[in-house]
Amino acid sequence: MIWNPRIGIAADFAGGAKLLGDLLRVVGQGVADRDFAACVDKTMAHLDKQRGKFFLLETGEMISLGDTDPEQEVRDLVAHDIPAAVAQAEAALAGDNDEWLASVRADWQAHFGSFYNEWLYFSFPVDEA
Repeated sequence: MIWNPRIGIAADFAGGAKLLGDLLRVVGQGVADRDFAACVDKTMAHLDKQRGKFFLLETGEMISLGDTDPEQEVRDLVAHDIPAAVAQAEAALAGDNDEWLASVRADWQAHFGSFYNEWLYFSFPVDEA
């Protein structure tokens, strides 16, 4: 919305928030760190405050760091990276992705730590295959 070219990504809020909440619950079943519970509480409070019809994923800062075409980068995120991350999370929720889930639990701060109070940033392990 603030960038030219068009590089924002809109997604269904309810579905995304449910998936994230479910994933946080499953990750939390294997994390003994009390800081994780605080992170989950902060994340869910933020989502409740931002509730709407859509998420707006503002990719400008990330995309502008590279030397590639920003619109192509976003097309790749939408066509490949985001669906792959969703598939990993859904498989973990179904009990079919224990290795990935263990890697998320082992470094949960890097994946779920919110770096700002008003924005949430997440990063998940990428299957290099």
